[in-house]
Amino acid sequence: MDGIVIVAILAVAFVFFVVKDKKKKSSVSKKTTPSKPKAPTVSELKKLTKNQLVELAEKKNLKVKKSGAKAAVISEIREQLK
Repeated sequence: MDGIVIVAILAVAFVFFVVKDKKKKSSVSKKTTPSKPKAPTVSELKKLTKNQLVELAEKKNLKVKKSGAKAAVISEIREQLK
């Protein structure tokens, strides 16, 4: 009879910890919010060619002067992505 009581207590304890762990995991996943994608840094943009910068602007629906200097295109992209 004592063995059955010990097994029952262990079973209850096991279920308690499993349920507690599931609640803990679900509360952690709920707290994480998707972060806003950040704009590329100036140094990242400088590594691209001017044509790549213009293509990037087109993909992100940004308006840039294609005839402008590379530095001007970078600054226009950064300004519009803020």
